[in-house]
Parts: sequence; structure tokens; C-alpha cells
Amino acid sequence: MGTQDEERSRITVATTHIATLYARAIHVWAYIILGVLSILLLIFTIARLVYTLSPRSDRFLNNGRPFYETTVVELVVCGLFTLPFSGLMVFGLRTRLKAPFTTALFEVIILGLLWFLWIGGAGSATSIWPDLNFCVQYSPCRVLQAMIAWAWLGWIVITFILLTSTFFALRAGNWGVSIFEAWEVERRVDAKFTLDVERPARSQYADSGSGSKRTGRFTTNTYEAERWRRAVNWLEADRKSPSEETHERVASTSRAV
Repeated sequence: MGTQDEERSRITVATTHIATLYARAIHVWAYIILGVLSILLLIFTIARLVYTLSPRSDRFLNNGRPFYETTVVELVVCGLFTLPFSGLMVFGLRTRLKAPFTTALFEVIILGLLWFLWIGGAGSATSIWPDLNFCVQYSPCRVLQAMIAWAWLGWIVITFILLTSTFFALRAGNWGVSIFEAWEVERRVDAKFTLDVERPARSQYADSGSGSKRTGRFTTNTYEAERWRRAVNWLEADRKSPSEETHERVASTSRAV
């Protein structure tokens, strides 16, 4: 029974650790995708601005006179604000930088502002050009279709990151945690493993503070390495070798006979 509990604890620790690694990778790739969508949005919005601000021989739009659309300008602002923010978040996640602009609170606030900007621009563009299928043979209409599509896709990615980051921050109860450590799956192990193995490492590597900070949030990878080393040592010390188990079984069988 003890061996099964040990195996279950080891599998639980490994599974949660892998889940945390995947969550952190998704965090990085979500910002990379958001940055790419921002670039695509800028390309098509600038193309639209160039078309409307240039003199034209046709008189279908504004009687041929140059003009600009406020909705397109709003989407340009969305792309200009989101692109450097995405780059900053990727830099912070990859380098594990700890600064005021790499905290979960800063991330959620900026994402909330971008969320309103993107949904305002995408919603406004959709209301002005709800159906462009009748003019897909013209390049200006295709530019508008692509612009609206990238705007909605970017808003969806922002919504995903915002909801997930808010969930992890509320779950941890710590808005000052670094974005690299924010998307962390909670590790659950049995009581014996936690008390006998983790407690010495916790007191040495845990954050200063009280409550949830002291018991559940760690900011350095040193703790992770120490935790895994102690876990392996504990399992190896408590587990008998195959030769010892065979010897005990033979001895018990002989006594029974």
C-alpha cells in the first residue's frame, strides 16, 4: 500500500510540473500570436488609409476626395499599442525579468484596456461594413474583410489571455506575482511527502511574508531543483531494492512452511 501511495505521489508531482510547463509555454505563444495579429492588422489598416488618403479617379467614395475613417484609425491605434506590449510580455516571460511592468496586476490592467480598444474597433468596423461579399472582386473590399477578420481574431486572443491571467491571479491571491510564475498549476501531494520533504526546502527558499505568500508561492527555480532532489532521495531511501524484497518474501514463505 505504501509503495502505491509513493508512486501516486511521484506521478502527481510529475504531472503537475509538466502541466505548469505547458501553461507557461501557452502563455508565451499566446503573446507571440497576438503580436503577429497586431502586425497583420497594421498592414491592412495602413493599406486602407493609403487608399482613402490618396487622390482617386473614381468618385465612389467621398466623390474622389481624400479622407480617412475614424474606425480604421482606431484599429491602427490598437495595433500600435498591442505590438510593443506583446513584445514586452514575451521578453519578460523568456528572460524571467522581475519588474513592476512584469507583474500580473500590470498585465491584467493593460489587457483590460486593450480589450476595450479592440472590441470597440472591431465592433465599429463590423457595423459599418457588415457584409462585403457583394464586392469581393475589388481589392479595397478584400482589404476591409481581412482587416475586420484580424481585428476579431486579435480580440479573441486578448480575451483568452485576460481571462486566464485573471483566473490564475485570483487563484494565487497575489497580484504582485511575476508573469512568469503566474500561470502555475497548483501542486498537490500527500501529507507525508509535504511535511517530511518539502518543509525544509520551503523555509529556505520561500518568499518572505505570511499567509499564502509563505506557504505557496516561490520566486526562484532553486526551490524547484531542491524539491525534486529531496523527492528523489526520499523515494529511494524509503523504497527497498528488488533483491531485498525477494529475500524477505523467501524468508516469509519459509517461516510459513
